[in-house]
Amino acid sequence: MKNNKVIKSSFLVMIFIILGKIFALVRDSLIAAKFGATYITDIYNFALGMVYLLTTISYGLTTTFIPIHTELLENKDKNKRNNFVNNVLNVFTIGTIILTILMIFFSKEIIYVFGHGFKNDAAVFNTSVKITRIMLLSLIFISLQSVVTGVLQAHKEFYEPSAMALVSNIVYILYLVFFTARYGIIGFAVATVVAFFMQFLINIPKYKKLGYKYSIYMELKDNRMKQMFRLSIPVIISTSVIQLNAFVNRAFATNIYYGAVTVLDCANKINTLAYEVFAIGIAMIVYPILSELAVKGDMNGYKRSLQRSINIILLIMVPAAVGIALLREPLINVIFKRGAFTEEAAKLTSQALLLYTPAMIAYGVRDILNKAFYSVKDTKTPMINSFIGIGINVIINIVLIKYMGVSALTLATTISSIIITILMFNKLSKKLEGINTKDIVVVFFKIVFASLIMAVVIIMVNKFFISKLFYGFKRDVLSILISTLLGGIAYAISIFILKVDEINDVLDKFISKAKK
Repeated sequence: MKNNKVIKSSFLVMIFIILGKIFALVRDSLIAAKFGATYITDIYNFALGMVYLLTTISYGLTTTFIPIHTELLENKDKNKRNNFVNNVLNVFTIGTIILTILMIFFSKEIIYVFGHGFKNDAAVFNTSVKITRIMLLSLIFISLQSVVTGVLQAHKEFYEPSAMALVSNIVYILYLVFFTARYGIIGFAVATVVAFFMQFLINIPKYKKLGYKYSIYMELKDNRMKQMFRLSIPVIISTSVIQLNAFVNRAFATNIYYGAVTVLDCANKINTLAYEVFAIGIAMIVYPILSELAVKGDMNGYKRSLQRSINIILLIMVPAAVGIALLREPLINVIFKRGAFTEEAAKLTSQALLLYTPAMIAYGVRDILNKAFYSVKDTKTPMINSFIGIGINVIINIVLIKYMGVSALTLATTISSIIITILMFNKLSKKLEGINTKDIVVVFFKIVFASLIMAVVIIMVNKFFISKLFYGFKRDVLSILISTLLGGIAYAISIFILKVDEINDVLDKFISKAKK
């Protein structure tokens, strides 16, 4: 396998993800303008967090589905692969429908326990119950989508899965522009369900083109499905713990002040900008590659691909974290500060975001490490580390929330994510009998040094040029654009001088695309 396989496969995927994030920024800007940082957006974000918490079941099954399905693809038995896919699809969907009905029935009790800040006002509580019940219907489409996208990724077809966010954000934007005044937040909850349905729908044409046909086939005793469910339990637990971590943060936030959940969510959205564009795309592509190498027993190739993937993640995420930390105020002003989103809300979001940014680097590396463990069918290690992470997070929340408010929640997330990422890396290195840690550490320090040079350029540009010549919204926009351009150039030159090999892969790929 060629060393720049990940870069080549990632190019168009990242284009789709970037477009999705651009539309997401438009969506978030419209949400802030229409609803502000109020109890209404707190309720929506809480309900959406509950949906994401439950989607970890889908994620766990998809994660373990891919390596098992990859083995079937290697055997080239179309009948067995179709039966396996339909079996998983039918059993999983029926299970999801049952779970959705139960969650809707007990939604009052769930909100009373986890969203206890909402119970102080009857109108707020009743609205939260109604919105949560509507949005839980999304789970059915998420379960269908997860199996279909798992099939596509096993075939190394990434374009449709990477375009899902773009499609769903178009649905959100259309609603926010044309229907918010008439239907409000209740209608937006319905639009969320429609958005998840559209994510499922866009994958169907490619799914059919690959030769898959739906049939009412169910076999609960199928050995492969038993293996998949057995392996998926630790994955579901570990990813549920990660989402539960975010859910716990929201629960803490409901007791700080109305709007705290929204401040936390806005800080998180900006912090994960680069992570969702690059890290998720690379992790999506590297997983089936690692799974294939593990099935073939090519552990040298496996280690090389893993090391290169980690270096590429660091190459992108470290400067992104530094840049977002430095430009957090103009970013918040441009994306959120308008309409009902006040100056005070922008200030609180900025404070929370500063302590969030280092977590972005840990998130990116952690995702690659998770995929590495899953590709060799070790699902227990990520689960154990997730429990450690949430324990650390809760303890820091309890100790610091009194003194730091929402910022305590973001600091706790950062500390816990860094600790569990280091623990996972050490564990994986032992499992694989050594990863080239020295090379990764050397590359990391080169990247940090280049990012510091970039930081100096950004600070100088803003202090001696932007802040003196421009004001208001124009200043914020130009600060982001010019800082990104000049800081990016300084970073790229520094990385090139420092001879980080992965930058050559990136440059070669862009040059070849430009020539075409």
